[in-house]
Amino acid sequence: MIPGMTIGSPEGPPPQWQEVHRTVLSTLDALASSTGWIPTAATVGIEPIFERVLQQVCGPHGLTPAAYIDVITKDSGMRREVQKRLARLMEHPGLVSMRREAQRREAEHQLHVLHYVLSGRQPPDWVWTSLDEEQQNQLRDAAESGDERDPVLLPRVQRALQKLATDASKYGQCEDCGDPIILERLQIVPWAECCAACQRKREGVPDVQPEPQVVVTYF
Repeated sequence: MIPGMTIGSPEGPPPQWQEVHRTVLSTLDALASSTGWIPTAATVGIEPIFERVLQQVCGPHGLTPAAYIDVITKDSGMRREVQKRLARLMEHPGLVSMRREAQRREAEHQLHVLHYVLSGRQPPDWVWTSLDEEQQNQLRDAAESGDERDPVLLPRVQRALQKLATDASKYGQCEDCGDPIILERLQIVPWAECCAACQRKREGVPDVQPEPQVVVTYF
């Protein structure tokens, strides 16, 4: 138990923790109005950003981030306030745009590699040179054997590569409803033409509840 804190006390956490909490919230609000943190978050995620905020706020008080997490875990109101701000950071247009652009680059790499395996056509130099010798040999063997050839998948991969080559903004946009395809789906199916809901309609599969949004929780 944290010294000075009574579990279930109607008074809530001690004043010291209330001050820390207010500072954490104001710091997260300030981040939402800036952009310097976005490249780091796009690369390694929001967790290190949040951890750094807690270290900066808790340190001068002689407290630890772990102790703060323990406090707000026991207080649903405080926890929701932090989660709301973390969600706002994750939804920042700058971060979403940078993540989507990084996903486009990664998807293009994956698609070129897959196209090589499916068609036997050598990928661009920038793709080939990014692979180590072992990876090159494995892909060469797969392409030459022809065991992975798929006449259904190949044109879908080619279509996705064509989008990236002619108008990258159309890649990752559902061809039916026009909404962005969620990044998690593109990571698994980089050649996807539609969002999951529209793909089910194309296939005549009974519709289900909308894909759940991932709730931002770190504690």
